Amino acid sequence: MPEAEQQEVITLEIPTETGPSAVEIKIGGLVYVLGRNGTGKSALVQRAVVNIREPVRYVPGSRPSMFQNDSLTLTPAAALQHEQNAAAQDKLPGSRYRPWNDRVRNEKSIYDLYSAEIQFKIDAAEEIRLQGAAAPAIALLQSNTSPVDRINALLMQGNLEVRIVVDHGELKAKRGEHVFSLAKMSDGERSAVVLASEIITAAPSTIFIIDEPERHLHRAIVVPLIAGLVAERPDCGFLISTHELDAPLHSEEAGIVLVRSCIWNGEQVSTWDVDVLLSTDTIPESLRVDLYGSRRTLLFVEGQSTSLDQPLYSLLFPEVSVRAKEACTEVIRAVNGLRGCQDVHHVTAFGLVDGDGMADDRIAALEGQGIYPLPFYSVESLFYSKEVVEAIAGRQAETLGANAVELKDQAYGEAVASITQEQKQHLAGRISERELRDSLLSQLPRERDLVEGGNHNISVELPSPYPDELALLEGHVGASDLDALVARYPVRESGVLGAIAQGLHFNNRADYEKAVLSKVAADDGLRQVLIAKLGRLAAELQNGN
Repeated sequence: MPEAEQQEVITLEIPTETGPSAVEIKIGGLVYVLGRNGTGKSALVQRAVVNIREPVRYVPGSRPSMFQNDSLTLTPAAALQHEQNAAAQDKLPGSRYRPWNDRVRNEKSIYDLYSAEIQFKIDAAEEIRLQGAAAPAIALLQSNTSPVDRINALLMQGNLEVRIVVDHGELKAKRGEHVFSLAKMSDGERSAVVLASEIITAAPSTIFIIDEPERHLHRAIVVPLIAGLVAERPDCGFLISTHELDAPLHSEEAGIVLVRSCIWNGEQVSTWDVDVLLSTDTIPESLRVDLYGSRRTLLFVEGQSTSLDQPLYSLLFPEVSVRAKEACTEVIRAVNGLRGCQDVHHVTAFGLVDGDGMADDRIAALEGQGIYPLPFYSVESLFYSKEVVEAIAGRQAETLGANAVELKDQAYGEAVASITQEQKQHLAGRISERELRDSLLSQLPRERDLVEGGNHNISVELPSPYPDELALLEGHVGASDLDALVARYPVRESGVLGAIAQGLHFNNRADYEKAVLSKVAADDGLRQVLIAKLGRLAAELQNGN
């Protein structure tokens, strides 16, 4: 390939509220367009189809994978006419969601593959006819580099078992010893073959604009398939819009356009909110997927993806992307990782971790890093707070034809009664252990103290906080102050939460907690109450947006 062609750069300008943002698509390069559903990715792809110079190959995400017939029916004249018409249709706004002549278009891809295969073999035969046994074409044929050979190598790389063969002058599929029509392949196989055929048969310097290649394809197939297709055509450029956030992890040199949102003006997008990442080298690999799929503000919370934290905080902060990390240390690592490379992205990362009886100095240190401990023990303190229990009691009363106050009192009574003396000791002991550990750590000598203190023994005496903590807990139990108990203690390690659920006539905690999420989603007043309980974090998240 000529050096000048290798260096060719095509620029796509994306209108934003602050002016155009330029995306460079290089011949031999790859740019991914990433973002959540509804952010305007497909509209941005369609803009690229209209504005990027020819030759362009557009593969719309809305395109079905079926064929018109079991066998090819296109004539050369019909294929040429279809190609000209498709180029014009692709530039119309409706091509984003309404594929034009899609089944014939798929057949055109196979027609091009068949034509390229036949021409490859004819050229080789002619060279052998002219040059005899010394013809380089003999080695070329033996190297399995014909268009169909290249397609099959890509299918193998994409973990697909089907292969393409020429059978009785027609392209067909082969699986094992069974040969059958391409139309009878699975949806995923047809999608992969059509996409590979488009790319293999295109002219040099073509810019491929591909929208959602993962449709009909399992992630174990689409990621290696894309990598193989890009590697197969170093003489072309690629702009690929995808929901498969792992794909860029396998293409370290790829550029990335993070689409956050867009503003529609009728049927056209007037501006996008995007980040163009020229390099992701400084972003910790473990956090790249979190960044790629996020909004402008990203909140890491403590807990698993199946726990209570992520769905509740997603409801409380709908303009924030919420990601769950299993432990407090992982939340801290994630926030510090993204804040440490702020120069390559525009996402603001925050953390939210369980309070767990944390000492004030530790809370202050974490908040200085953008990580906010809950002002109560854990997320259950929100789900089972007084306001939420009363709201759910009211909902249950309407459903069951009961009295809301009586339901709530019954739930509170059963919850308090469920706390055994052994559980009181356990709950008080858990808080006392954390308090004692924090006090001990705060009094340990530092390096300078050790150096200046010589070889003397070190002793620390601390009064046990347990007796006072147990007395405090028993006072809350005696006063039936369930809100204080839920806020201060790890009550999920007792029977309290299950008793509340049963007292409100739910089968179990899981049913109660689902009802809470439903109520929070529908009740803005309750949502604001819970947001207020989070203290400074709510204001910081709003400023982050």
